[in-house]
Amino acid sequence: MRYLLACMLLSVFMPAIAADEEPVEKIYELEFETDSSWASIEIRDDAVFVNAPADSAMSITAKDGLRAYNISPKKIYLRAKSRGVVNMNLFVRSKNNVLGLTLCKGSRNSYSWIKSDESRQKNDLKEPDHCEQHALVLNLF
Repeated sequence: MRYLLACMLLSVFMPAIAADEEPVEKIYELEFETDSSWASIEIRDDAVFVNAPADSAMSITAKDGLRAYNISPKKIYLRAKSRGVVNMNLFVRSKNNVLGLTLCKGSRNSYSWIKSDESRQKNDLKEPDHCEQHALVLNLF
């Protein structure tokens, strides 16, 4: 009798316990900086770049100005007029707590870095036209 009662209780409550909740998409603000003549950021997973939420603003500053600035849901590309510092904040929407991305830079002696509230990744290898794959922590559990 106890065995039958236990089986009935398990059959009622087990689906509720086993049901996985769908991860909620969140918008995260990132900060990017480079001193390269060109740079790009490419997302490798299901996240996308998005416009700023209503209470925030996207901004970009370049010491000597920009020649080109292209943004798509998966990639941002920028080309500066010279090797001056370029800073920008951007927003990404993701269900995951970690963002897989590729950071590229053009100049041999330059750097590119991207930062979230939880971590920072940098590409500063002394090679021209170099790209590195990174995993950026967006949110600690």
